[in-house]
Amino acid sequence: MKKWIQGTNAVVFSVAVIGIFIILTLFLNSIGTFQVDLTKNKQYTLSDQTITTLQGLDQNVEALVFLNSQDAEVYTREVTDLLAEYHKVNSKLEVKTYDLLTNPTLAKQYGVTESAVVLKKGDTTKIVPVYDMFADGAGASDMSAESAEASASYQFSGEEKLTSGLLSLSSSTTHKAYLLNGHNEFATTDMSTLMNHLKEEHITISDLSLLQEGSIPKDANLLMIIGPQNDLSDGETKLIKQYLNNGGKLFLSLGFNEKMSSSWKNLDSLMSMYGVKDTHAVAVEPKDTSLYDPLTIIPDYGQHEITAKLAANKLYTMMSLSIGLQLEAVKGWTTTPLLTSSSNSYGETNLSGLLESKTERDTKDLAGPFDLGFAVADAKGEPKAVILGGSTFMMDQEIVQQANLDFALNSINDLLGNSNKITIRPQEQEQYQTANLSLSQAKIIFIGTVIVFPLLFVIVGIVLWWRRRRG
Repeated sequence: MKKWIQGTNAVVFSVAVIGIFIILTLFLNSIGTFQVDLTKNKQYTLSDQTITTLQGLDQNVEALVFLNSQDAEVYTREVTDLLAEYHKVNSKLEVKTYDLLTNPTLAKQYGVTESAVVLKKGDTTKIVPVYDMFADGAGASDMSAESAEASASYQFSGEEKLTSGLLSLSSSTTHKAYLLNGHNEFATTDMSTLMNHLKEEHITISDLSLLQEGSIPKDANLLMIIGPQNDLSDGETKLIKQYLNNGGKLFLSLGFNEKMSSSWKNLDSLMSMYGVKDTHAVAVEPKDTSLYDPLTIIPDYGQHEITAKLAANKLYTMMSLSIGLQLEAVKGWTTTPLLTSSSNSYGETNLSGLLESKTERDTKDLAGPFDLGFAVADAKGEPKAVILGGSTFMMDQEIVQQANLDFALNSINDLLGNSNKITIRPQEQEQYQTANLSLSQAKIIFIGTVIVFPLLFVIVGIVLWWRRRRG
């Protein structure tokens, strides 16, 4: 009787364990996207923008992957692994892989002559060349196996390119922005990274000289003034105010001028339209760390759609040489702080000394905190302007830091009404870390995982069974 009870208990226990295992498997499978990414660079974690784009697919999309068998395996694997992650998020994205050399007719149908991903939605297609997804190393121009071995490193931007391709299938709406020049503003060549990303988000940028054109073009959805060192003329200011009063939108980020307090009359008047006052003092953040200089500020975010996701994901915008701003409310406009320095900060008024790398708080300096950026909306809540105290974070050497790029793009997209593009974008990934195993090391791993460990569990099970039987 005792043995019968013990045997029954063992059977019930075994059935229960198997049942729990099956239920757990079904549960994990039902939630689809659940996975724990333990890779160092979060290789398998998709960005917020990619997930939002995939979840927004309203009909089936095919990803036709044409690969040349002579391509380096590490490159083709980067692409296919990434698309597999896309499919996990939304099965409406169907991935099909073809050998380019054995399917020439199909490849020719889509105009593909080298390794590429063809995104197809209905009759609309978008070709994303595989070599465009790699930078540095040999990947950008030569994907042979030999070059892969010779390449010291590469950057993989496949997620950025593929997600941009998916977005282009869903929307063909473009926006036109004009970048004012003539006041020692930043040139587009100083901000090539930002310009390229704006282009990928269907925002066309053109330079604008008001002295030459005499007016702001009628197709302007946005006027951008980035890093002006010299003031606007009275005539230019009049044209810009007319444009804004007629529904135009403004993205203004200040530059630096030692004599800004006396020479920025028109820039100051432009900002004051929306209740933003220029203190003409450079914000300084005393620090006990040597990580950054005191002129580089990691500000707190205000509560606004532009910064909400960045704050939630603890991605920071880094402002350097930024001018402190203050809010003076103006009726008819809602002006919301976007970036704010700490209460320990102060405003350096000795700009001559600052140029000589001398900054020390004295009685003439202004007490912080300072707002370093504002978003302005009209009475209906429609975005009207973004005004920032500094511009250097948009330059090529700084925009790759933390959330600088996302903050700039989110601000511009907010002004253009692209609420679906206010997000966190994909980052370039480091190359796959490969491990070169010797034959003996491979045998040890195989024997250990396939034979030794399973055998240990079997032995432990037999021993437990034998002891219970004898007990």
